[in-house]
Amino acid sequence: MLRSSQAEQVEVIHWLNTAAESAAIQHVADKVEALGSTWVEIVPPDGNTGAQALFSSRIGGGDPPGAMFGSIGKQAQDLGEQGILRDIRSFADAEGLVDTVPQFALEIVSGPEGQLYAVPLAVETQNFIWYSVPVFEAAGLQPPATWVEFLEQAPALAEAGFIPIAVGAQGWQLNILHFSILGSLLGKDRYMAFYGDQDADVGASPEIAESFRILRELSLLADDGSANRGWTETLGLVANGQAGIFVMGSWAGGELAALGHEYGTDWGCAIAGGDTWIVGSTGFMIPDLGRDSQGQDDFIRAQLDPATQTAFSIDKGSIPTRTDADTSVLTECSQMVAQGMAEDRGVANASAIVSSDASGQVTDLIVNFWSNTAILPEDAAAQFAGIILNDF
Repeated sequence: MLRSSQAEQVEVIHWLNTAAESAAIQHVADKVEALGSTWVEIVPPDGNTGAQALFSSRIGGGDPPGAMFGSIGKQAQDLGEQGILRDIRSFADAEGLVDTVPQFALEIVSGPEGQLYAVPLAVETQNFIWYSVPVFEAAGLQPPATWVEFLEQAPALAEAGFIPIAVGAQGWQLNILHFSILGSLLGKDRYMAFYGDQDADVGASPEIAESFRILRELSLLADDGSANRGWTETLGLVANGQAGIFVMGSWAGGELAALGHEYGTDWGCAIAGGDTWIVGSTGFMIPDLGRDSQGQDDFIRAQLDPATQTAFSIDKGSIPTRTDADTSVLTECSQMVAQGMAEDRGVANASAIVSSDASGQVTDLIVNFWSNTAILPEDAAAQFAGIILNDF
């Protein structure tokens, strides 16, 4: 591989700034540097919102970064079709970089003729329940297997002096909570029929309304400090033995381990009801720089290096997208994810399937429903189904 005498930079926008996340992304940075390019990261202090705003500003100003982090999916397809993102398919194929990546992780970031607009780095399960072992032991309970069982346990948890469910009442967190409930009720095939095929029969099914009835009951169990609380602070309620459960993606396991809390003694993990694994493909969209870029090429190589993916996943609490990467060294919860993927129980995160407009409408609906008990579950269900079924 020919190199110029001066290393080329690659600018990377991301918001991976917790202890576990910082450790994870550093593996990618180290690999980029080892390949001969210079890693330059831009981490806005206001997280996803700030990163998206900066990305849009850079694109609009004709100064795109080398890569943009996110839960990749339809946004990458839309931006790729607009010519904003680079088609990396021929480059990736020529170097065999995506030969072992599952097809679903490629399809959600591909164009109609096979263009590839993003790099799938890791798969993360969205619908995990993280539970406090000491809390359930103190209350004389076993961690719940279903939402019905949890709602039956909630009074006992509260009577024992614990918050039954820790919730960070931000839009994206409430979305994860809701589609975790919905996925457990619908199962894999009907979940995909609803989100992917816009099946009207599923949209009118009683499970849609039931998901909102469960969400309403959970809203009444949340503590007074839940409004707009960040996910790490909310996770801390479970980690410190103040709350029974918290629903969050697999990255929460990496954070718990990074903070020194011990799996099996302090906390445990389980799928949030049912056997459907809602997964998001984490990675980076690759903007079209309008020129050849050795730095960007090295960034892509680093993302799809099997050893780098494994190291990233150990710290992040995810699993590699390359199936030839070593998963034997991952945490127990990540091993659970890997098994679920091997058994074909995975479905795509709803946000990767629907349009950004529909996703925003759903978020607004969920937030309003959570905070306003005057909204009936049946009414919310009808509005929710209408958004998904009419998304084009």
